[in-house]
Amino acid sequence: MATSWGEMFPPSPGFTEKDISSQHGRVFLITGGTTGIGFELAKALYHLNGRVYITSRSLRSAEAAITRITSSRPHPSQKIAAGSGSLQPLKLDFSDLRTIKATAKEFLLKETRLDVLWHNAGLMIPDDPKATTAQGYHEQLGINALGPFLLQHFLTPLILATAAFPSTPAFSTRVIFVSSSGHRAAPKPDGVNWSDINLSSTTKAELSATIERYGQSKAMNVMHAHELARKYHSKGVMSLSLHPGSLSTGLQKNAPRIFNAIFSMFRYEPRFGALTGLWAGLVPVSPEEGNMGGNGKYGRNGGYVLPWGRWGEGSKDVFQGLRNRGTGERLWILCEELVRDFM
Repeated sequence: MATSWGEMFPPSPGFTEKDISSQHGRVFLITGGTTGIGFELAKALYHLNGRVYITSRSLRSAEAAITRITSSRPHPSQKIAAGSGSLQPLKLDFSDLRTIKATAKEFLLKETRLDVLWHNAGLMIPDDPKATTAQGYHEQLGINALGPFLLQHFLTPLILATAAFPSTPAFSTRVIFVSSSGHRAAPKPDGVNWSDINLSSTTKAELSATIERYGQSKAMNVMHAHELARKYHSKGVMSLSLHPGSLSTGLQKNAPRIFNAIFSMFRYEPRFGALTGLWAGLVPVSPEEGNMGGNGKYGRNGGYVLPWGRWGEGSKDVFQGLRNRGTGERLWILCEELVRDFM
Protein backbone atom coordinates (compact mmCIF):
# COMPACT_ATOMS: atom_id res chain seq x y z
CA MET A 1 0.00 0.00 0.00
CA ALA A 2 1.14 3.53 -0.73
CA THR A 3 2.62 5.49 2.13
CA SER A 4 4.68 8.62 2.63
CA TRP A 5 8.20 8.69 4.05
CA GLY A 6 6.98 10.65 7.07
CA GLU A 7 4.37 8.02 7.82
CA MET A 8 6.79 5.13 7.53
CA PHE A 9 9.61 6.71 9.54
CA PRO A 10 8.13 9.18 12.05
CA PRO A 11 10.24 11.15 14.52
CA SER A 12 10.06 10.46 18.25
CA PRO A 13 6.74 11.37 19.88
CA GLY A 14 6.58 14.97 21.02
CA PHE A 15 3.29 14.67 22.92
CA THR A 16 2.87 11.89 25.46
CA GLU A 17 1.13 11.22 28.77
CA LYS A 18 3.52 13.60 30.54
CA ASP A 19 2.08 16.51 28.55
CA ILE A 20 -1.58 15.84 29.34
CA SER A 21 -3.49 17.34 32.26
CA SER A 22 -6.18 15.49 34.20
CA GLN A 23 -9.20 14.67 32.05
CA HIS A 24 -11.55 14.36 35.02
CA GLY A 25 -15.08 15.43 34.09
CA ARG A 26 -14.62 14.74 30.39
CA VAL A 27 -16.34 11.90 28.50
CA PHE A 28 -14.68 9.85 25.78
CA LEU A 29 -15.93 7.15 23.43
CA ILE A 30 -13.60 4.78 21.58
CA THR A 31 -14.97 2.27 19.10
CA GLY A 32 -13.03 -0.98 19.05
CA GLY A 33 -11.39 -0.41 22.41
CA THR A 34 -10.56 -3.98 23.41
CA THR A 35 -7.30 -4.52 21.49
CA GLY A 36 -4.54 -2.68 19.72
CA ILE A 37 -4.71 1.10 19.41
CA GLY A 38 -8.15 1.38 20.99
CA PHE A 39 -7.09 -0.58 24.06
CA GLU A 40 -3.96 1.54 24.57
CA LEU A 41 -5.93 4.72 24.02
CA ALA A 42 -8.57 3.66 26.56
CA LYS A 43 -5.88 2.73 29.08
CA ALA A 44 -4.18 6.10 28.78
CA LEU A 45 -7.44 8.06 29.08
CA TYR A 46 -8.57 5.98 32.05
CA HIS A 47 -5.36 6.69 33.94
CA LEU A 48 -5.67 10.37 32.95
CA ASN A 49 -8.97 10.32 34.89
CA GLY A 50 -11.38 10.43 31.97
CA ARG A 51 -14.79 8.78 31.82
CA VAL A 52 -14.19 6.30 29.02
CA TYR A 53 -16.54 4.10 26.99
CA ILE A 54 -15.17 1.32 24.81
CA THR A 55 -17.11 -0.70 22.28
CA SER A 56 -16.86 -4.28 21.14
CA ARG A 57 -19.05 -6.76 19.30
CA SER A 58 -18.88 -8.82 22.52
CA LEU A 59 -19.60 -7.42 25.97
CA ARG A 60 -17.49 -10.23 27.42
CA SER A 61 -14.52 -9.00 25.38
CA ALA A 62 -15.10 -5.40 26.47
CA GLU A 63 -15.38 -6.39 30.13
CA ALA A 64 -12.18 -8.45 29.90
CA ALA A 65 -10.37 -5.44 28.43
CA ILE A 66 -11.70 -3.22 31.20
CA THR A 67 -10.42 -5.66 33.82
CA ARG A 68 -6.96 -5.58 32.24
CA ILE A 69 -6.94 -1.78 32.11
CA THR A 70 -8.16 -1.20 35.65
CA SER A 71 -5.49 -3.57 36.97
CA SER A 72 -2.73 -1.77 35.03
CA ARG A 73 -0.65 1.21 36.06
CA PRO A 74 -0.26 4.61 34.39
CA HIS A 75 2.60 5.12 31.99
CA PRO A 76 5.75 6.08 33.93
CA SER A 77 5.92 9.45 32.17
CA GLN A 78 2.50 10.54 33.45
CA LYS A 79 2.77 13.48 35.83
CA ILE A 80 -0.77 13.88 37.16
CA ALA A 81 -2.22 11.60 39.84
CA ALA A 82 -4.45 8.82 38.56
CA GLY A 83 -7.35 7.16 40.32
CA SER A 84 -10.56 8.95 39.33
CA GLY A 85 -11.08 7.52 35.84
CA SER A 86 -13.87 5.14 34.87
CA LEU A 87 -14.51 2.62 32.11
CA GLN A 88 -17.80 1.44 30.66
CA PRO A 89 -18.51 -1.16 27.95
CA LEU A 90 -20.87 -0.79 25.00
CA LYS A 91 -21.87 -3.52 22.59
CA LEU A 92 -21.50 -2.32 18.99
CA ASP A 93 -21.53 -4.29 15.76
CA PHE A 94 -20.71 -2.28 12.64
CA SER A 95 -21.38 -5.33 10.45
CA ASP A 96 -25.13 -4.84 10.96
CA LEU A 97 -26.49 -1.31 10.60
CA ARG A 98 -29.71 -2.35 12.36
CA THR A 99 -27.90 -2.57 15.71
CA ILE A 100 -26.19 0.83 15.80
CA LYS A 101 -29.15 2.96 16.86
CA ALA A 102 -29.61 0.88 20.00
CA THR A 103 -25.95 1.32 20.97
CA ALA A 104 -26.15 5.07 20.46
CA LYS A 105 -29.37 5.25 22.44
CA GLU A 106 -27.79 3.36 25.35
CA PHE A 107 -24.89 5.81 25.43
CA LEU A 108 -27.17 8.85 25.16
CA LEU A 109 -29.24 7.63 28.10
CA LYS A 110 -26.11 7.50 30.25
CA GLU A 111 -24.34 10.73 29.31
CA THR A 112 -25.07 14.44 28.90
CA ARG A 113 -21.79 15.24 27.15
CA LEU A 114 -19.29 13.72 24.74
CA ASP A 115 -15.95 15.48 24.53
CA VAL A 116 -14.04 13.29 22.08
CA LEU A 117 -15.18 10.42 19.88
CA TRP A 118 -12.55 8.21 18.28
CA HIS A 119 -13.84 6.19 15.31
CA ASN A 120 -11.18 3.52 15.78
CA ALA A 121 -12.82 0.17 15.05
CA GLY A 122 -11.92 -1.20 11.65
CA LEU A 123 -11.04 -4.11 9.43
CA MET A 124 -8.03 -4.32 7.12
CA ILE A 125 -8.15 -7.73 5.43
CA PRO A 126 -11.28 -9.86 6.03
CA ASP A 127 -11.06 -13.57 6.81
CA ASP A 128 -13.10 -14.05 3.64
CA PRO A 129 -12.38 -11.42 0.94
CA LYS A 130 -15.92 -11.83 -0.40
CA ALA A 131 -17.64 -11.53 2.99
CA THR A 132 -20.38 -8.93 3.29
CA THR A 133 -22.23 -7.20 6.09
CA ALA A 134 -25.84 -7.94 6.99
CA GLN A 135 -26.86 -5.29 4.44
CA GLY A 136 -24.76 -6.78 1.62
CA TYR A 137 -21.83 -4.35 1.62
CA HIS A 138 -18.28 -5.61 1.51
CA GLU A 139 -17.09 -5.78 5.11
CA GLN A 140 -14.44 -3.10 4.68
CA LEU A 141 -17.00 -0.60 3.38
CA GLY A 142 -19.64 -1.49 5.96
CA ILE A 143 -17.41 -1.77 9.04
CA ASN A 144 -14.86 0.94 8.26
CA ALA A 145 -17.07 3.61 6.75
CA LEU A 146 -20.85 3.16 6.79
CA GLY A 147 -21.10 1.94 10.40
CA PRO A 148 -19.07 4.85 11.82
CA PHE A 149 -21.01 7.32 9.64
CA LEU A 150 -24.31 6.09 11.07
CA LEU A 151 -23.03 6.14 14.66
CA GLN A 152 -21.82 9.69 14.09
CA HIS A 153 -25.29 10.67 12.92
CA PHE A 154 -26.77 9.71 16.28
CA LEU A 155 -24.02 11.29 18.40
CA THR A 156 -23.50 14.58 16.55
CA PRO A 157 -26.24 16.43 18.51
CA LEU A 158 -24.55 15.57 21.82
CA ILE A 159 -21.15 16.61 20.45
CA LEU A 160 -22.59 19.96 19.37
CA ALA A 161 -24.24 20.40 22.77
CA THR A 162 -20.93 19.69 24.50
CA ALA A 163 -19.10 22.21 22.34
CA ALA A 164 -21.75 24.81 23.22
CA PHE A 165 -21.30 24.53 27.00
CA PRO A 166 -19.90 27.83 28.33
CA SER A 167 -17.09 25.95 30.10
CA THR A 168 -15.96 24.08 26.96
CA PRO A 169 -12.87 25.56 25.27
CA ALA A 170 -13.30 26.10 21.54
CA PHE A 171 -12.25 23.11 19.45
CA SER A 172 -11.65 20.84 22.45
CA THR A 173 -14.74 18.87 21.42
CA ARG A 174 -13.52 16.58 18.68
CA VAL A 175 -14.31 13.72 16.34
CA ILE A 176 -11.34 11.62 15.26
CA PHE A 177 -11.46 9.17 12.37
CA VAL A 178 -8.66 6.60 12.48
CA SER A 179 -7.79 6.24 8.81
CA SER A 180 -4.59 4.78 7.36
CA SER A 181 -1.83 5.50 4.90
CA GLY A 182 -3.76 2.88 2.91
CA HIS A 183 -6.23 5.61 1.91
CA ARG A 184 -3.66 6.57 -0.71
CA ALA A 185 -4.55 3.34 -2.55
CA ALA A 186 -8.18 4.41 -2.98
CA PRO A 187 -9.73 4.73 -6.47
CA LYS A 188 -8.64 7.88 -8.29
CA PRO A 189 -9.28 10.71 -8.55
CA ASP A 190 -11.65 11.24 -5.63
CA GLY A 191 -10.98 8.23 -3.40
CA VAL A 192 -14.42 6.75 -4.12
CA ASN A 193 -15.74 4.75 -7.04
CA TRP A 194 -19.01 6.66 -7.32
CA SER A 195 -20.56 4.29 -9.87
CA ASP A 196 -19.71 1.15 -7.87
CA ILE A 197 -19.44 2.03 -4.18
CA ASN A 198 -19.13 -1.64 -3.26
CA LEU A 199 -16.34 -2.15 -5.83
CA SER A 200 -18.10 -5.34 -6.89
CA SER A 201 -17.23 -5.09 -10.56
CA THR A 202 -13.45 -4.88 -10.11
CA THR A 203 -11.36 -7.12 -12.35
CA LYS A 204 -8.31 -6.89 -10.12
CA ALA A 205 -6.74 -9.92 -8.49
CA GLU A 206 -8.13 -10.81 -5.07
CA LEU A 207 -5.42 -9.17 -2.96
CA SER A 208 -5.32 -6.04 -5.13
CA ALA A 209 -9.10 -5.74 -4.91
CA THR A 210 -8.96 -6.13 -1.14
CA ILE A 211 -6.34 -3.38 -0.90
CA GLU A 212 -8.42 -1.08 -3.10
CA ARG A 213 -11.57 -1.67 -1.01
CA TYR A 214 -9.62 -1.00 2.15
CA GLY A 215 -8.14 2.13 0.60
CA GLN A 216 -11.56 3.41 -0.39
CA SER A 217 -13.00 2.80 3.08
CA LYS A 218 -10.08 4.66 4.68
CA ALA A 219 -10.37 7.50 2.15
CA MET A 220 -14.01 7.75 3.16
CA ASN A 221 -12.85 8.23 6.77
CA VAL A 222 -10.66 11.13 5.61
CA MET A 223 -13.54 12.60 3.64
CA HIS A 224 -16.05 12.23 6.47
CA ALA A 225 -13.67 13.98 8.87
CA HIS A 226 -13.21 16.88 6.45
CA GLU A 227 -16.92 17.23 5.74
CA LEU A 228 -17.83 17.06 9.43
CA ALA A 229 -15.36 19.88 10.04
CA ARG A 230 -16.82 21.90 7.18
CA LYS A 231 -20.30 21.52 8.64
CA TYR A 232 -19.50 22.23 12.27
CA HIS A 233 -16.20 24.11 12.68
CA SER A 234 -18.22 27.28 13.22
CA LYS A 235 -19.75 25.53 16.26
CA GLY A 236 -16.35 24.97 17.87
CA VAL A 237 -16.06 21.29 16.89
CA MET A 238 -12.81 19.91 15.49
CA SER A 239 -12.80 16.86 13.23
CA LEU A 240 -9.62 15.14 12.03
CA SER A 241 -8.46 11.97 10.32
CA LEU A 242 -5.18 10.29 11.06
CA HIS A 243 -2.77 7.57 10.13
CA PRO A 244 -1.88 5.97 13.49
CA GLY A 245 1.43 4.59 12.21
CA SER A 246 2.76 1.23 11.13
CA LEU A 247 1.89 -0.94 14.11
CA SER A 248 1.88 -4.55 15.26
CA THR A 249 -1.82 -5.18 15.76
CA GLY A 250 -4.41 -7.77 14.78
CA LEU A 251 -5.20 -5.84 11.59
CA GLN A 252 -2.45 -7.67 9.71
CA LYS A 253 -3.38 -11.21 10.74
CA ASN A 254 -4.80 -12.05 7.30
CA ALA A 255 -2.08 -10.32 5.29
CA PRO A 256 0.16 -12.50 3.08
CA ARG A 257 3.18 -13.92 4.89
CA ILE A 258 5.61 -12.13 2.61
CA PHE A 259 3.85 -8.83 3.35
CA ASN A 260 4.18 -9.36 7.11
CA ALA A 261 7.75 -10.57 6.78
CA ILE A 262 8.82 -7.44 4.92
CA PHE A 263 6.96 -4.85 6.96
CA SER A 264 7.28 -6.37 10.43
CA MET A 265 10.67 -4.71 10.87
CA PHE A 266 9.04 -1.28 10.42
CA ARG A 267 6.19 -1.80 12.89
CA TYR A 268 5.86 -0.26 16.32
CA GLU A 269 3.96 -1.27 19.43
CA PRO A 270 0.29 -0.16 19.57
CA ARG A 271 0.96 2.47 22.26
CA PHE A 272 2.58 4.65 19.59
CA GLY A 273 -0.65 4.58 17.60
CA ALA A 274 -2.51 5.59 20.75
CA LEU A 275 -0.17 8.57 21.08
CA THR A 276 -1.21 9.64 17.58
CA GLY A 277 -4.82 9.39 18.71
CA LEU A 278 -4.17 11.28 21.94
CA TRP A 279 -2.47 14.07 20.03
CA ALA A 280 -5.35 14.39 17.60
CA GLY A 281 -7.93 14.28 20.36
CA LEU A 282 -6.29 16.34 23.09
CA VAL A 283 -3.48 18.59 21.85
CA PRO A 284 -4.39 22.26 22.38
CA VAL A 285 -5.07 24.28 19.23
CA SER A 286 -5.40 27.99 18.59
CA PRO A 287 -8.68 29.50 17.34
CA GLU A 288 -6.97 29.98 13.97
CA GLU A 289 -6.01 26.31 13.78
CA GLY A 290 -9.60 25.36 14.62
CA ASN A 291 -10.83 27.02 11.44
CA MET A 292 -10.96 25.37 8.05
CA GLY A 293 -8.06 26.07 5.74
CA GLY A 294 -5.62 24.78 3.17
CA ASN A 295 -1.99 23.82 3.49
CA GLY A 296 -0.84 26.79 5.55
CA LYS A 297 0.05 27.17 9.20
CA TYR A 298 -3.53 27.84 10.28
CA GLY A 299 -6.87 26.35 9.41
CA ARG A 300 -6.16 22.75 10.45
CA ASN A 301 -9.73 21.61 11.03
CA GLY A 302 -10.69 18.74 8.77
CA GLY A 303 -7.04 17.88 8.26
CA TYR A 304 -4.84 14.81 8.44
CA VAL A 305 -2.53 13.80 11.29
CA LEU A 306 0.71 11.85 10.90
CA PRO A 307 2.39 9.50 13.38
CA TRP A 308 2.99 10.10 16.31
CA GLY A 309 1.09 13.37 16.34
CA ARG A 310 1.97 15.97 13.65
CA TRP A 311 0.04 17.96 11.13
CA GLY A 312 0.47 16.41 7.70
CA GLU A 313 -1.06 15.94 4.30
CA GLY A 314 -3.10 13.02 3.11
CA SER A 315 -3.56 11.90 -0.47
CA LYS A 316 -3.31 14.89 -2.82
CA ASP A 317 -6.06 13.44 -4.99
CA VAL A 318 -8.45 12.99 -2.08
CA PHE A 319 -7.84 16.44 -0.61
CA GLN A 320 -8.02 18.17 -3.99
CA GLY A 321 -11.44 16.59 -4.41
CA LEU A 322 -12.49 17.79 -0.97
CA ARG A 323 -11.26 21.34 -1.50
CA ASN A 324 -12.10 21.86 -5.15
CA ARG A 325 -14.85 19.44 -6.18
CA GLY A 326 -17.12 19.13 -3.13
CA THR A 327 -16.51 15.40 -2.79
CA GLY A 328 -17.02 15.49 0.97
CA GLU A 329 -20.57 16.72 0.64
CA ARG A 330 -21.19 14.32 -2.23
CA LEU A 331 -20.06 11.37 -0.12
CA TRP A 332 -22.08 12.58 2.88
CA ILE A 333 -25.26 12.69 0.82
CA LEU A 334 -24.54 9.26 -0.66
CA CYS A 335 -23.92 7.71 2.77
CA GLU A 336 -27.11 9.25 4.12
CA GLU A 337 -29.00 7.53 1.30
CA LEU A 338 -27.30 4.21 2.02
CA VAL A 339 -28.07 4.21 5.76
CA ARG A 340 -31.38 6.12 5.72
CA ASP A 341 -33.46 3.08 6.67
CA PHE A 342 -31.45 2.72 9.90
CA MET A 343 -31.49 6.32 11.09
